Amino acid sequence: MAVLGAPRGHLVDLVPGFELENSAGHCYVRVQSYSLQTGRGACALGDLLERVPALFAPFHPAFGLHEATRFQQAVFLDTETTGLGGGAGIYCFMVGVGTFERVESRDWRLETGDSIPSLQSPISNLPPTHFVVRQFLMRSPAEEGALLLALAELLDRCALSVTFNGRGFDLPLLRARFRQNQHIYPDLRGSGRLLAAEQPHLDLLLPARRLWRRRLQSCRLLHLEEAILGVQRGVDDVPGHLIPQIYTDYVRNGEAGELARVFYHNHEDILSMVALAEWLSQAFGGNQADALLQREDWLALGICYDDLGRYAEAEGAYRRALTTLRDPQSRGEAFQRLGQLLKRQGRWAEADTLWQEWLTTVPGHDATPYIELAKYYEWQRHDLEQATMWTAWALHHLRQSPAWQRPAGLLAELEHRRARLQRKQGTQGNK
Repeated sequence: MAVLGAPRGHLVDLVPGFELENSAGHCYVRVQSYSLQTGRGACALGDLLERVPALFAPFHPAFGLHEATRFQQAVFLDTETTGLGGGAGIYCFMVGVGTFERVESRDWRLETGDSIPSLQSPISNLPPTHFVVRQFLMRSPAEEGALLLALAELLDRCALSVTFNGRGFDLPLLRARFRQNQHIYPDLRGSGRLLAAEQPHLDLLLPARRLWRRRLQSCRLLHLEEAILGVQRGVDDVPGHLIPQIYTDYVRNGEAGELARVFYHNHEDILSMVALAEWLSQAFGGNQADALLQREDWLALGICYDDLGRYAEAEGAYRRALTTLRDPQSRGEAFQRLGQLLKRQGRWAEADTLWQEWLTTVPGHDATPYIELAKYYEWQRHDLEQATMWTAWALHHLRQSPAWQRPAGLLAELEHRRARLQRKQGTQGNK
């Protein structure tokens, strides 16, 4: 499976790096550093240092995030594997990690293997100056122990892992590889603790889905790069499904041309995770959401706040959604959710106004605003005449809709409601 036009040659010539040696053997490492001002989309890599991971904690309690954790302490992690499933036969042949670090000018250690054992801790109190990407490669399965040990030495200096879909894929697979190798390499025993399920871990896929899946057809990282970050990858990128075969071919023939594209793919994933974490932090943090969010995003954000009981923020997001949404179905959902929020707070007069705005501004055959008004006038205003009128309108509206769009049993329920209201009116009139 050769890619037409892919350069041929040795790994060190196509992907400059160095051979790392530790007690488990050897592996290959590529290191690249970027100033904090380096742009990725509309933001700089260093912008994320102003955010706190704990703002995601209320939305995703299982992430184990807490107030003391900072992105300065984080490791951004992405793996490339020999297969897309799990199991003992799947290896993480490449692990890319990115950390915020303090790098002195012309730091010769970044160009040699010495930077790994003497890595300045990302959790240092000294302010970082760069974002450093390290990519560990096992050139054959025999180098897996050395790769894992080098990775463990870095992970043990960090307090938070950040991934994209790592909760369901990267971290469980790495945990499995550590378990299988610690019996062979004693220095691996007890290492890699940051990979444990209970350790702080921000999986960016989950908040990205909550915020953007209504608007975007796909929440794959590559699609989010284009649609959210405004980043276009170069021709050196490679589709993810080809990566296992590329590695198999490299191990067999030693030609690194196509493997260089895997390095590029992995590297771009890591940089994009930093930018995506910044965008999501701004959106969920509320400081600059106006400049970031579009129509359906506001509705999605409102639902997130609503689920947490943060009603003031949910109301603001719903109202913002109603000023921007054009799709009748989405507008109807925003009206419905905002109306329910107002009901829970006992703000009946505002809910009355909202429901009447809904039925006059959203085309279609949704009877919900009429039903809500019928309930309101019966139970809150005790105005049976108005309640009967709104019920009749609900029936009329429902009968105009195609039969397959009508909720099961709703027509009979409304007929029953109207009959009950008419009986109550007759009882009142006979008094």
